[in-house]
Amino acid sequence: MPSFPTRPLVKLRDDGLQLSYQLPQRVHAAKAYPILAPNGSSIIVYGYENGLKVIWRGGKRFSAPKPFTQKAAKPARGNSSNDDAVMIIDSDHESAAETPKEEGPVYEFEEDETEVDSAFPFEDILRQIDIPLGSRVLDLAVPRILPETARSSLDPFPPALKKLMAISAVCADYSTRIVTLPLIPPHPTQTELTSWQVQTVSISGGVSHQEVPRGVSISFTCQEIESDEDVTMSPTKSDFQDSERWDLLVATHSAEASGLLLIHRIPIVEDRMYDDEIVSRRVYLPAPATNISFNPSTFPALRHSTLLVAFHSGCVKVYSCFSRKPAKVSRRASGPQSDFEKAETEGRWLISLYPGFEQSPSGLVRRKTIIDAEWVLGGRAIMVLMADGEWGVWDLEGAGPGSTKGPLQRQSSIQGVTGGSLTAFSVSGKIVGRMTGRNESGSESPVEPRPKFAPMTPSTKRVREDTLLKGTLATPTPSLCGEISVYQTSSLRDALPDESILLRHGTQSAVIPSLLSLWRNAIKASGTFDASNRCRVSPIQDIHLMGENFTGISHLPAAARRSRDTERQDFDILITSEHRIIILAPKLTEPEDIPVSRQSTSEEATIEADQLMLRRGVLDVDGMDRLLSGMASGNRSMRMGSPIKRARIFA
Repeated sequence: MPSFPTRPLVKLRDDGLQLSYQLPQRVHAAKAYPILAPNGSSIIVYGYENGLKVIWRGGKRFSAPKPFTQKAAKPARGNSSNDDAVMIIDSDHESAAETPKEEGPVYEFEEDETEVDSAFPFEDILRQIDIPLGSRVLDLAVPRILPETARSSLDPFPPALKKLMAISAVCADYSTRIVTLPLIPPHPTQTELTSWQVQTVSISGGVSHQEVPRGVSISFTCQEIESDEDVTMSPTKSDFQDSERWDLLVATHSAEASGLLLIHRIPIVEDRMYDDEIVSRRVYLPAPATNISFNPSTFPALRHSTLLVAFHSGCVKVYSCFSRKPAKVSRRASGPQSDFEKAETEGRWLISLYPGFEQSPSGLVRRKTIIDAEWVLGGRAIMVLMADGEWGVWDLEGAGPGSTKGPLQRQSSIQGVTGGSLTAFSVSGKIVGRMTGRNESGSESPVEPRPKFAPMTPSTKRVREDTLLKGTLATPTPSLCGEISVYQTSSLRDALPDESILLRHGTQSAVIPSLLSLWRNAIKASGTFDASNRCRVSPIQDIHLMGENFTGISHLPAAARRSRDTERQDFDILITSEHRIIILAPKLTEPEDIPVSRQSTSEEATIEADQLMLRRGVLDVDGMDRLLSGMASGNRSMRMGSPIKRARIFA
């Protein structure tokens, strides 16, 4: 099939470049892999009519391959005339081991990063491969893996994910394919599929759906295996007898019957999946689901195996799957149990979440229609997007700023208490339409209203600014097409995970640079509004789709480059249309060409982090010294945020 284009159509934007790659086939689904390749390349995966396309973008290039090496036999001690004696003394297996053996060429990467071409100031396409599946790929899922800056080396992590990428694909033949391949890109001389070390497992037949699945989610879990346990496995797989084993969790849903949810558990041993040991579970739903998503928390947290299930009818449910029953605890035990305790095996529904009401065109009152839902705050809260453009966050565990104890906090320590519901949003907002000015072309109204001056009062000041200086806000059109993308931007040292949110609603898109900053700004008691872009929902404008439908948006981790280290945003934006892959990225510059003004970005980030730690009361002596030095030089004040909560809606 035709290859992915290496030279995109480039369009200048206010904040960088729009790179449009015109494809010869229809793109049914596209995802960005959450971690980089060992050479620093970012990875894009998309599904088309016959399989998957995997693209490595940016990163270090391949160096010249080393020639074939030949291992020579070890020279025998003594003179060369003693060769016959040596042959008699050596055993059979030793002489076989000393047989000269040829090895393939060793492929390495260049030590220095590629230089930036001033004519093409963007990352190049390093490598691309096609993985044929024999069927049309309708949907994709990749695991929610935290960036390296947000992971601790002491936390449990699947060994397979350090070298392999795992992709789950829903195909038009009703099957679900799980594909694993190395993170490192194959060398251009490796053109055969067998040399790419691709492994594919197909879930079909009686353990699959009887109609096309509508969505898929993928995650990892771990289980302990005791040595004296009767494990039903092949005796040749002795590696399964270790103290623990990592498994791949794959969940799919369809509309058959009233709604069906299938959860599969696939063992992974030594970077290989064993399809003959798959454990499957069927869960019938009250209605067909809109989307599903595994919790991004990692093992051994209890929530790591919980599954979010969203319904169009205005409900989001949380399901706990593949866990084990805890030991009985005395009723007199007053201390809370640990988060690492085990829950039940048969799976259960934990909680139901409901949005607000709206009036339908027929005049009836109903729940708002949900088009997408996703885990935020490191799996402690859920963000939902509705058909009218409203979004909101349910804080399940009370972990967010200014929140109280949530309904799922320490629920495992309360014997016999499960379920419940939640309706109130901790923070919410709405995606608004594009700004329309007086001279905008394509307006359907023959007479456009002129902006009017408003009196300078606090209640009309913001309206005056928006209408006079920017234009009028278009009323958002209800849409059943939407998407939420979450990417953690904070490091391991932060108390709460901060995340960037991308929203797609119909033809509109928006970005929340910092969900925590917006959340904290929403509960401030002071009347002043923080004008920082990190505390608001900013629309993504001037995206040219060449007349095609807007079908997807996600975060693309930026390829490793020294010039990107000085920027606050360590990701690009991946946009999908019907026949295009579009990347919104800043213009690349050489490290020495970076303006001096950008060098203060890290200092501003440090000051902001110190302010946040001061508000939490966890600032150390060094941080206090930095704040005092800043006050002395810049006449700053240490402002303490008020804990009084005040609701505020962001548009």
